[in-house]
Amino acid sequence: MYHKIKTITIFSTNSDIQNALKKMLETKKHKNYNIKTLSNYNENYQNSDIIICDLPVLCLLNYRNQMKENTYLIYISNYKDDLCNDYYEVADEVLIRPIQLEYLNKRIHQIYQNMKQDEELWLNNTYLNVLINSMPDLVWFKDINGIHKKVNDVFCQTVGKKKKEIEGKDHCSVWDVQIDDCAKTEDIVKKEKKTCQFNELVKSRNGLRQLRTYKSPLFDPEGKLIGTVGIGHDITDLENMSTEMEILFNSMPYAVLLRNQDGVILNINKKFEEYFHTVQNKIIGKTYDNWYHSLLINQKYMIREDNGKIFLSYEGEDRILDMSYEKVYDIFKNHIGELCIYRDTTEAFLLEQQLSNNSHTDFLTGLFNRRYFYEYYSKHHSFDQISILYVDLDHFKTVNDTYGHQIGDEVLKISAQILHKLFPNDTITRLGGDEFLVLKYGIISKQELIEQGNNLIIALQEQFKKSRNYYNLSASVGISYTTDNQKIVDELIKESDTALYEAKQTGRSKCCIFHK
Repeated sequence: MYHKIKTITIFSTNSDIQNALKKMLETKKHKNYNIKTLSNYNENYQNSDIIICDLPVLCLLNYRNQMKENTYLIYISNYKDDLCNDYYEVADEVLIRPIQLEYLNKRIHQIYQNMKQDEELWLNNTYLNVLINSMPDLVWFKDINGIHKKVNDVFCQTVGKKKKEIEGKDHCSVWDVQIDDCAKTEDIVKKEKKTCQFNELVKSRNGLRQLRTYKSPLFDPEGKLIGTVGIGHDITDLENMSTEMEILFNSMPYAVLLRNQDGVILNINKKFEEYFHTVQNKIIGKTYDNWYHSLLINQKYMIREDNGKIFLSYEGEDRILDMSYEKVYDIFKNHIGELCIYRDTTEAFLLEQQLSNNSHTDFLTGLFNRRYFYEYYSKHHSFDQISILYVDLDHFKTVNDTYGHQIGDEVLKISAQILHKLFPNDTITRLGGDEFLVLKYGIISKQELIEQGNNLIIALQEQFKKSRNYYNLSASVGISYTTDNQKIVDELIKESDTALYEAKQTGRSKCCIFHK
């Protein structure tokens, strides 16, 4: 949707920094940026998001004052010979010459990522504000002490106050009353730690208002309760319960189904129709169980787990829903039905899966990383035999230095693909740089291990010969194995590294096994 174009300005007498940063930004697939190099401070730079000063200056503050408020300023200093007297106070970051372009690349990448996160934070906050202000019902967020942190426009209209008169105040101050009418229901939500429904009478300056409220707890990342969020339907002037229920149902941001004590479906909302691809007249009057089984007949498929999570698939569209039940009582406190609420948690679930995957894999090759290797090994102590093939590319640094990191990255990706092809059932790890480990479980002879190592060397060499950029590349392999399931993994790696060293010393493009 919205993506701000980032402007990077470099003050320098040459374009070395610009060229390095541009290559890094392209490699990292960063988009929406402009980068330029200026030879003096008199040219236009005031709207830059990141500024790198590689030109001498006596007073940096004069130029800082002309920059945007959030501009990130990096100053490159000669240290003892620098004539600038205020760069440590004014600059956000100081680098000392000679500048290491690889380090600068990493810093700019991180700064760029931080700016993108700030932009996403602003965008998400905008989404939230637009969403709650578009709702026809009262919406409010309170902290653990009952202080209003955010409210929507309808809340302000109902109370008759502006947001600045509401946010930061408690219930009594907002509604101009002596007693907090909502304290009991807030305490119930905090105790139950789940969404609760209430019918509340609230005193206001215009008299009593009757609200049908849904209140939910808010938790921090550690699961600690930090506040509540509420949606209030003002039903003071509604003529009948049917009208109230329709308004309530169709303003909910969740899929909702109401069934009686016999399991007969009484009502559903628009979100329910959207999630389950149905309409009211096709489902109302059916029993809940019959509807559930009809999902299979209509080529839908639903799996319900014990934790209340539902995996719903329909014509290639997948949803992950969290389901909860709220009992419905009449005025005599008799149980007359249930409210089934389905919350779409697909994005949160996929994000959690992605974060878990990113923490275990190498972003460039898609192979497992060192961290995952050690975790995996620690969980698999029981085995008949474990073998390690330690793979290192010969002359990789020369290719990297000669043709650049982009070609080097291509080599690593190609190597990863071949490793996957030759060892589809084994654990393959990129240790770092051009070093890889293949972890194999099961009984296998020395000869077979050496044969597999040689096959890998041949497969890599055949692929490398297809391009003049890495024609001279090859690979060396060191092998170690053990039948002692108490052996420390670092010892096994060290043995394979020793075998790899032998392969390198005896001419490269060879496979050697550790001699015990």
